[in-house]
Amino acid sequence: MLLIASVNHLGHPIDEVYQPYVPKTLEELLDRFPTGSTADDCMWRGQANLYWTPFPTLYRRIRGSGYSDMQINEGLVRHVESGIVEEARANGPLRCGGSVLEFMARMQHYGGATRLLDVTSSLDVALYFASSGHDEVAGVVYSYRVNPDMRVSIGEQPNGQDPDWYDLTDRCRGGRPLLVKPRSYEPRIVVQHGAFIMTSLDGSLADPNLFMCQTVDSEARPIWILPKLKPSVRRYLATKGITEESLFPSGIEGFSKARSANVPIRL
Repeated sequence: MLLIASVNHLGHPIDEVYQPYVPKTLEELLDRFPTGSTADDCMWRGQANLYWTPFPTLYRRIRGSGYSDMQINEGLVRHVESGIVEEARANGPLRCGGSVLEFMARMQHYGGATRLLDVTSSLDVALYFASSGHDEVAGVVYSYRVNPDMRVSIGEQPNGQDPDWYDLTDRCRGGRPLLVKPRSYEPRIVVQHGAFIMTSLDGSLADPNLFMCQTVDSEARPIWILPKLKPSVRRYLATKGITEESLFPSGIEGFSKARSANVPIRL
C-alpha cells in the first residue's frame, strides 16, 4: 500500500494543501481533473516514476559531476551555463549570434542539459508520460500555476528581440518561476503542447524547491497515478489518439519508440 508522506524527499514538512491527490479509479481521476483542455493558466508535468525528483537536467548533470546538493547553487549553475554559451558562440549554434533564450530552449528540446523544465499545457499529455512504463511504481503529474506577469514567448517581443537570459534568471529570484513558451519549430512541440518552467536557485539544491511545492507565484499540486491505474489511463488516452506515435510525430522517432525494447509485443 502506498502511504502519503508528511515530508518531502528532503525531509521537509509538506503542507496539507500539497498532499498528493491519489485517485483509485480512472473515473475518479477524470471526475476531479477533466482532460482535453490546454489552458495556459495551468501547466502540467508527468513522470512515470513518483520517486524521480522533478529537477531540471542541468542540475542533475552538475550533481552527476560530483557536486553535492549543498554545493549546487545559482553561482555554480551560472558558471556552467556561461561555459556552455561560450562554447556555442565559439564553434556552435551561436557563432553567428542569436538569442541565448531560444538557444537554451532548443538545446533542452533536443536533449541538452539546461535549467529549463519541460511542461505541457495539456493534462492528457502529462497523463501519458505519467502512465508510460515503470508499471511497478506510481507515476505522478505535477500542476504548475504561474502568474501572468511571469511568462515570456520566444520571438514575440514587441522590439523583435528576446529578453536577455540572465535578466530572466534574475526575475526568477525569490522563488518566482517563469513560463517560457517556445516557437513551434518542431512538430513534437506542437502536438505535446510543450513549454518550459525556468527558475533560479535562491539557496542550494538541498533547500525546498519550487518544482515540488508552492512558492509566492506558483502552485505545484501532485496527482499520483497508482500502478494499477496506469494501464487504464493508457487505454483511455489511446481512444483519444494520445499514443507514442502521435506524441513523437517525426517519422522514425515515434515509430521506433512505439516498438522499443520495453514495449510488449502483442501477438
